[in-house]
Amino acid sequence: MNSSGTQDNLHWFSKLSLCFLAIVGAANTALFIIAPLLPFALAPLIIPAGLSTLAIAILFSVGFSIYWHNKEKKGKANAVLYISWLTTLLRYWIAFLLFDFGYQKLFEVNFNYSYHINDTLVSQLNGQELTWVYYGYSYNLAVILALFQIIGSFLLLFRRSVLAGVAVLLPVIANIVLINMFYHIGPITLFTSVQIALGLTYLLWQHKTAIISFFKECKDMLPTIGSNMARPVARLACILLPCLFVYYYNHNVHLSKKYFGKWKVEAMTRNGKPVAENEWQKDSLAWKTIYIEERGKMYYCPNPYMYVDSTSIFMKYDYDDARNTLKVISYEKNPQRPDTIPVTVTRFQEKSMQWDMVFDKNAVHMALRKVE
Repeated sequence: MNSSGTQDNLHWFSKLSLCFLAIVGAANTALFIIAPLLPFALAPLIIPAGLSTLAIAILFSVGFSIYWHNKEKKGKANAVLYISWLTTLLRYWIAFLLFDFGYQKLFEVNFNYSYHINDTLVSQLNGQELTWVYYGYSYNLAVILALFQIIGSFLLLFRRSVLAGVAVLLPVIANIVLINMFYHIGPITLFTSVQIALGLTYLLWQHKTAIISFFKECKDMLPTIGSNMARPVARLACILLPCLFVYYYNHNVHLSKKYFGKWKVEAMTRNGKPVAENEWQKDSLAWKTIYIEERGKMYYCPNPYMYVDSTSIFMKYDYDDARNTLKVISYEKNPQRPDTIPVTVTRFQEKSMQWDMVFDKNAVHMALRKVE
């Protein structure tokens, strides 16, 4: 262990941090493993018992840090021994828990296939279900994540390889924390992932002197190329040119932003004849919904209830901001020589507009209303 991690004069907050991470983390790990194994009859008691256990662990960690601090003031505490025991407990509970998560992915317990989620519309899925579907789509990805967790956990079990284990695990855990936080995975899962991240950060902090020294001494041994003027220009170009490119592209894309969205076809006529309300059931050109996306993408869908790719038509569109004109580009007949179809947009308001166009030799008129 780095000497900075075993100094005798730790502030009380540093002691509390180590006690909290080691003791509360160990208690949480025990709950994480034991709770799923309990009989169903005890299910109502799991949350109260778990919260009580965590509360006791928190109080104990606070009390022990105060005891340690006071004893150290009197010169009767072996700080190195306390730090060694608590750091070892911290390393082992993190490794234990991540071994468990890794094995769950290997044996398809984590991210396993869910039949009801698979049959649910994406717009109806919550953050946790979306995450589950995304990571569960590829078993190979789950295996790679599992190997990172298992290898990193193995390295944590040995003092000489702790830093390597932290280097393997911390990026993975940081990503998991962000997913748990912004996809609202659940308070218990978020609490556990944050504890692991903080524990790994603490282990990294113990080696801060060596890490800072390494980065100070580590230099590129290759010869310098370019002039003193060219290098700053090249660096500035690497920073600014991508930003300018994306800004220019984004500006062009969003010129047609007023059209973006899902538009319901409230009325449609073809060659002056109204298209029946239920015509979409037998005619795929009796569109009920038009999706206008960014980057010039447009989808004409006959199904009023959901998007069905097999019956929908994909088109590109080109918007001329100067002339306020819209053209759609159809690949339906000849993908190599697509048709460019002018669209006359009239009575445009924020949530409604009317279209007139000629498609497949038919004069089509549509009244569209934007769906929130």
